[in-house]
Amino acid sequence: MFAFEEEIDHWLASLAEEPEAVQMRAEGALASGRRRSYELTAVANGMWETRSERNIQIIADLYRKAIDDDSQNAAAFTGLANAMVFCALNDVVDGALAYPSAAEALRRSPQLDSQHLDARCPGAWMDLLCHRNWRQARAGFKEVLSKRPSSFALAGLAAVHIAEDRMQEALECAWEAWRLSPLVHSLGAFFCWAVYLSGDFDQVLDLVAQIRSGGGDGALVTTVEALALIQVSKVPENICRLEKASADFPQNHTLQGILGYAHGISGEKNKARSQYERLVHGSESNSKSNGYARAIVCMGLGKNQEAISSLESAYAEGTLWSLGLRSDPMLRVFAGDPRFHRLVGKIGVATHCRVESSFEGQAAHRLSEGTLLAENL
Repeated sequence: MFAFEEEIDHWLASLAEEPEAVQMRAEGALASGRRRSYELTAVANGMWETRSERNIQIIADLYRKAIDDDSQNAAAFTGLANAMVFCALNDVVDGALAYPSAAEALRRSPQLDSQHLDARCPGAWMDLLCHRNWRQARAGFKEVLSKRPSSFALAGLAAVHIAEDRMQEALECAWEAWRLSPLVHSLGAFFCWAVYLSGDFDQVLDLVAQIRSGGGDGALVTTVEALALIQVSKVPENICRLEKASADFPQNHTLQGILGYAHGISGEKNKARSQYERLVHGSESNSKSNGYARAIVCMGLGKNQEAISSLESAYAEGTLWSLGLRSDPMLRVFAGDPRFHRLVGKIGVATHCRVESSFEGQAAHRLSEGTLLAENL
């Protein structure tokens, strides 16, 4: 039934329309949707250049709307894959949810445009984090960098070097990635993590202070700062700072794990156990990839074998932290443990020769002669 008389008129008029007119109207609607889709993609691409933990969900939503308007927009699928990988790396979205979305977007993108180079970068990240195909990941990042500069690809290549415990190369690539996109503060945090893995904790704290002075902050940079704090001084002295960091980012499970570790080695075992229980049984933890966080709390409680079990979970989850298991200063206590040795043996591939990209060569030069902190900060 028709509720209004004008609806009946519109329906009758449509019946009388010529097939050619109907087709023209449909083509016009498709063209309009396509234009709107590419406009949305352009906006999202622009925002990607200053991506952050705060705006990444807006970016992902723009790509999804672009796909709704034009399901043949390869660039939107690729952008969505990039956004989902970024969300997982920065613990904005659980990897168990983000990685399948990225994989499906990448599956659609090659079907639409087999020559779309942009899809190689998120594809390489998926090879690294999900499929653990180290050689293919490295090849993918290098292919992108051979065509054009890309901070996301450079960060990916740095992550490959971290997995292989090639820390000098990792520092060079991470630094150059940040230089290419200085407004992306998560790249600064990623560089801080590489510095932390290299063991220079005072430099980490100095870098974090400079990032914040430039208006940058976020869960990742705060997490790396917390990791450095428990290395440079007596942990009880920093409990208040760690509690504030945990309160500022309550959804970040790694920060909760660090706080639990601090309570544990400070003798506050009940507080440490409470943190662990929240990670295991909390209403939001059941769907979170938090093996690394659980491992840290277990270490604070002196439960090293349980900690290794949680690190094995972190490896299976494909978290960013799992790439640093070889060099993480927190995990030195496991150096002689056969089970831990088997775990890190799965990470990375030993390489005896190295092809240096032009970006890596430039970064090596800029890192020399102690200019690292003074330049462009």
